[in-house]
Amino acid sequence: MPELSILIPCLNEADSLQVLIERLEKIVIRADLDVETIVLDDASTDDTIEVARTLKAAHDALNIRIIHRFEPRRGYGALMRYGLACATGRYCLLLAADGAHPIEMLPEYLAQAWRGAQLVQCSRFERWEDRVHIPATFRRYQLAYRFLARLLLGWDMRDPTCSFKLVDRIYLVATGIRHNGLAVVPEIAFKVRLNGGTIVFVPGSQSFRPRGISEFRLLREALSYAYVLLRAWLHRLGVAWF
Repeated sequence: MPELSILIPCLNEADSLQVLIERLEKIVIRADLDVETIVLDDASTDDTIEVARTLKAAHDALNIRIIHRFEPRRGYGALMRYGLACATGRYCLLLAADGAHPIEMLPEYLAQAWRGAQLVQCSRFERWEDRVHIPATFRRYQLAYRFLARLLLGWDMRDPTCSFKLVDRIYLVATGIRHNGLAVVPEIAFKVRLNGGTIVFVPGSQSFRPRGISEFRLLREALSYAYVLLRAWLHRLGVAWF
């Protein structure tokens, strides 16, 4: 059984997947990591599955598994929950298929997990040189959300909305996550913190693209993000969330 499961949610990522897999394999081989890589296809309409099958045959070090969901698409969170249930590793890395995440930090993330962290994630606001990669609109949203989190929860969560995370899978599954959309990203951070888990934020940068599964659609996701924050606040006041 591998120590680490790498979850790659895909929705029409045929053009991005090969570059990511080649980059990931170099890191895994260099660090001598025991991994499985799960390509989670969410009913793509392009050649994602065919590309993934070709990559599986060519990259043995990653132990690629391909999971093709045929149900109606339910969102990023639903896909990640499905991946966590299918994974076999003690730890899971949540990785964007478009290559936006700083995956070269993987060995450092895993080292933090070995030291006892239940959640290790990228923080894009520790260093100025990392912030400049974030579009101005996103920076404003992030600033407002972090301010509200500090106000309601009394914590500086640093960057609760970054999706590049390494989690203790058993701990997270036992805690439980529910959201189907992108709001699962802050839900994970809030629940680990509320449950007394250890969170380590590691400075890093993320690239952005205008389209794809990583895209944040404000009108669709804002209410879910607000609900997750409100629910965390109520849990802190004694109204159980999990």
